[in-house]
Amino acid sequence: MDKLNYTFQEIDSNESISSLAGIFDTIAENGRIEIPPDYGSGYIKKIKMDQDVVMRVWDFNIKRPLSFHKLAHRFIESEKYFHIGYLLNTESLGLTNDAFPKLMHLPHGMNIVFFSSDAEMNFEVERGTGLHAIDVSVSYSWLMNAFDEHDQKIRDFIKGLNEKPYPAMLLESSSPSEYRIISDIYTAVGSDLRSHLHIKAEVFLLIAEFFRKISSRSAQEVLESKVLYYDKIMMAESILKENLNSIFPGVDTIAKKVALSESTLKRYFKTVFNKSLNEYYLEIKMEYAKRLMLEKAITVNEVAAILNYEKVSSFIETFKKHHGYSPGHLKRKSA
Repeated sequence: MDKLNYTFQEIDSNESISSLAGIFDTIAENGRIEIPPDYGSGYIKKIKMDQDVVMRVWDFNIKRPLSFHKLAHRFIESEKYFHIGYLLNTESLGLTNDAFPKLMHLPHGMNIVFFSSDAEMNFEVERGTGLHAIDVSVSYSWLMNAFDEHDQKIRDFIKGLNEKPYPAMLLESSSPSEYRIISDIYTAVGSDLRSHLHIKAEVFLLIAEFFRKISSRSAQEVLESKVLYYDKIMMAESILKENLNSIFPGVDTIAKKVALSESTLKRYFKTVFNKSLNEYYLEIKMEYAKRLMLEKAITVNEVAAILNYEKVSSFIETFKKHHGYSPGHLKRKSA
């Protein structure tokens, strides 16, 4: 089934929402897109909360894969604006950008995606799933006016993000109180049970709490996607590939080589590859074993020896568990 694709610079204007509605062969009415039955169910709604503050609610299930490609953008050359996305379901959304080109899902426990408007981002929603989230875009000027001199640390942090020539990107976890507010906004917009003023107050509270939380870090930490440790995770993958003819090198050994703590390495490796280090190692090792048997005139025993298995039976068991058939069956079939 063909993938739905939407490329955009900004998604705050009525024109951008109308353009998004077009990929579903429908129109937006008062900022709301109803997903037609041929495409799925649910809705997308844009609400202007204030000058330079716009919220969108995403509450839909989709029958076709959907790809969003956000281009770098500024409304004002000297100012960035910032997106904060709060996800109620994280398993169906994948994301990439130039800094981490391999599609990844959010690490377990993380449900906030933050990035500046000068970042290029790709978001993928899998077929048969949906997106249940709210996101807020807010300008640099609005933030600097919202936080006064009593919040100088936050103002300095936001100013640092705006002045750096690099885009900002951060994955974060919501606190229990933040999650309750997110759920309340999400439910209120869908049911029209709360007033616009009530929703507006909660959105402003979310913005304030988010920037209070991340301003405790250095601005550099959220620049160039360093928080994802992508380069070091790629180094870890290379170490695994270098040890295919040996044994699993151990998480502690790999962590020392890439200069990460074991917990950080395990967490972000699974973010990038959606598998633990050991699971990924066994997968590529068994794929390597399959290639050896298909490309070389060697026996199952010889392959087991090349891969440093002390017992051939252990190799056969692992191979069969991974591929669904024994190495002997593969040799007979390819003969």
